[in-house]
Amino acid sequence: MWIPSQEWLTPQLSAGASAFIRIAYGALLFGTLVLVLPQARRFFVSERFHGYVRSSRAADALQNTVAYPLIMAIWFLCAALIAIGRWSVWAALINLFICHHFFVRMRWSSLVRGMGAPGFMTYWLAAAVLLLEGTRQYAPATISLALFVLQADFSLILLSAGLYKLTAGYPRNYGMELGLVNPEWGYWWRFYSRLSPDLWLFRLYNHLAWTTEVAAALLMLVPPTRFLGGLLIICSFAFIATQIRLGWLCEMVMICGVLFFYPGSGGDRLIARVFSAPGVGVSHELPALNSMLTIGLWAYLALLPLAHGGLFYNFYARRALPRALQRGLEWYTNFFGIIIWRVFSVDLINFYVLIYRQPRSGGRRLLVSRYGWRGGLRYSHVGESITITSLFTTLKYYGSNEPLFAERLMRYARTVSCSVEEVLIFEYVCLKKTRTHFEHLPAAEFKVDLVAGTVSEKVLNQAASIRTAHAVSPVHEGAGPGSYAPREQ
Repeated sequence: MWIPSQEWLTPQLSAGASAFIRIAYGALLFGTLVLVLPQARRFFVSERFHGYVRSSRAADALQNTVAYPLIMAIWFLCAALIAIGRWSVWAALINLFICHHFFVRMRWSSLVRGMGAPGFMTYWLAAAVLLLEGTRQYAPATISLALFVLQADFSLILLSAGLYKLTAGYPRNYGMELGLVNPEWGYWWRFYSRLSPDLWLFRLYNHLAWTTEVAAALLMLVPPTRFLGGLLIICSFAFIATQIRLGWLCEMVMICGVLFFYPGSGGDRLIARVFSAPGVGVSHELPALNSMLTIGLWAYLALLPLAHGGLFYNFYARRALPRALQRGLEWYTNFFGIIIWRVFSVDLINFYVLIYRQPRSGGRRLLVSRYGWRGGLRYSHVGESITITSLFTTLKYYGSNEPLFAERLMRYARTVSCSVEEVLIFEYVCLKKTRTHFEHLPAAEFKVDLVAGTVSEKVLNQAASIRTAHAVSPVHEGAGPGSYAPREQ
């Protein structure tokens, strides 16, 4: 009878693979900050200083034009130190605090929504690198447990994303094709727009999207197939990176796949062959840290399926837990950034928004939002697409709360260059599929008058609803930002 060895049952990661993850993450973090730098003043300061973060006493004190350059300088320094392996644990710890603040804590109070999935993955890998480096240098007895928790956490993230796609239209051919023809997201949207929506290629993309995530998640949860699951994710996201504008998200997810390269696996041997950076040895073992991490990691692991289960119960059963449990669930999941991954689903990608400046007296409009690198830095950044999309999904997710949408739209409009003689027009364009082609159908427009402080709506097409979820979508109105529980009637 074959008895699995300890190496199969207890996840291990070679020193070379661990160093590769650290260096690759440090380089991608640096690259993320380079890409975000032209936008950072809007993304990371409060609305009092013309940024995206809702103004409050705490936000104004921390996220202002004086603190902003200092925080960015420290952040860049942390990325460099992580990449070169100098004071890497302390750099990773500071980086985790910064990432948690901007990408998790600010998710519900900033227009950029914590920069969505790219921001979340930057934060998640920040935690992973800290755990890997910290346990290797100061708590080696918990290295295997830390790796096991990271693998389980990442697997459940992918399982959540894959199951959501399964229930949100991907098997019915509503998914990838809408993102590919959407100028906010697709690199080759003009090419894909010329193809038939019923083309076999789109059906293949959609079925591969949800099955790959579910299959990879299940493979990564089973010890003998962890490596295959990680390899599957690396290959799939390498392809996605060539099609969709997502910043460095795909590359960071590919780094996560390396977490499943056990010593001696094909991936580990490849890293050893092309990458010779030495691992970091034990600096000073701290027994107390070993004990604290053991308790904390086991507790997090035990609560992880309960947290995901609670969110799925709120969302799919459309019911809230008893009040105390619901509050605890929302506090816990919001603190750790645990969400249902609705990345690239139909309600997010079946529309885009064009922004114009127009003279008050009417007349010719000037397009502001030119998506893609040829249109300038602002509207080529994935964070801007996330911001605009999140603004208008407010109409679907919190449809009965019109003041919330108007407040968010006004906050955003104040960051767009516009003279007192002009108004801003936000044109909501729906993507519709016919048997032969994709239609880009203007459905409504919103006029924002910054001088008068007003938002007005004009319906352009009665057949295109902008306030209801797509017919294949399970989305329903939530109780409020940060909760998947339904709104109380």
